[in-house]
Amino acid sequence: MKKILFYTDTPNYGGAEKQMELLAKHLRPLGYSVSLACGAYSVLKRRTDSRLRGNDGGVYEQTYLLPTIHKHDPRHYTQLKKLLKTGGFGLIHIHLWNPGSCRYAFWAAKHANIPIIATEHDPFELSGLKHKIKKMCLAKSDQIIAISLDNFRHLSNYGEHLKNRLNLIHNGIEADRFFDNHDKASLPVQRGDLVITCIAELHKRKGQKYLLQAFKKLQVEFPTLHLVLVGIGPEEKRLKEEYGNIPNIHFLGWREDIPRILKASDIFVLPSLREAFGLVVLEAMASGVIAVATDNGGTKDIIEHGKSGYLVPPANPEKLAEVIRTILTNPDQKRDIEKAALERVKTEFSAKIMAEKTTHVYEKALSHKQ
Repeated sequence: MKKILFYTDTPNYGGAEKQMELLAKHLRPLGYSVSLACGAYSVLKRRTDSRLRGNDGGVYEQTYLLPTIHKHDPRHYTQLKKLLKTGGFGLIHIHLWNPGSCRYAFWAAKHANIPIIATEHDPFELSGLKHKIKKMCLAKSDQIIAISLDNFRHLSNYGEHLKNRLNLIHNGIEADRFFDNHDKASLPVQRGDLVITCIAELHKRKGQKYLLQAFKKLQVEFPTLHLVLVGIGPEEKRLKEEYGNIPNIHFLGWREDIPRILKASDIFVLPSLREAFGLVVLEAMASGVIAVATDNGGTKDIIEHGKSGYLVPPANPEKLAEVIRTILTNPDQKRDIEKAALERVKTEFSAKIMAEKTTHVYEKALSHKQ
């Protein structure tokens, strides 16, 4: 087994961290033993304590909790360099949860003379000193993974010398977990009602207010239509105050039963203003639910407009309402799109394919180092 170390300095647990777990799980049958290093302050620590330890059957062979208090703590550098020199790892895979993260890891790995793979999970533009530091970090990478075409183009702007190190590998999911789930969640709707679902952090960048505005336009025309919002976040209070008393709008908060909620839905909508990839769109498609998403970031890679879902302009409730109306009034077309979407997920976006492509990147880095 080839020993790999995953590293992140995130305090959170979200889409990037889920992808790390899924990748580690699917690398194991391909001959890779994956361990994780993260800060002791991270939410990943609690998950490690509960179920991620190797001896508990978790996805990581071993977890190293660095005695750091936040992502700026310089002990990330000293502790990681020590671990890389003594741990027997063949390479380090650095997972950037935002463009300015994990900077200490690049220097630690370079000083330990170990190949560096970097995956950017949530790209956006940096300026000034942050841009310069990011450029220096990426220059130390042996291979770089972009999760979408937009991400790939963005990383290309950091210099011509990086272009031969860039690799496009889309995020993946275990489609059967969603499609084969036959249980439906208990939602606050009546039998025969129509359900639009949005699963996302309640944050301005996720654009829920535009979906709520679109829903209000549709209510008179479709009185049995319900909107279910799953998630928590900084916009929760404001959205509830403005829309919480409108009939058929439901705020469900944080939920663990996402596959069951998707199975109980008729339409899934992700109205983000900016979306790094849109993993939940894949989950909806794998559940057999037609997906509508805004035309930005990774969602453009996932959805073929009119074939496997619909793309709409961001911040445009009128167009969003129009597309939802089209779906609700064309049930045969809806079924055809849902069928095509499921097939697309299985053939293009499986976790197994993601892991296999990642091993090719690892082998390129290792052979170059040799």
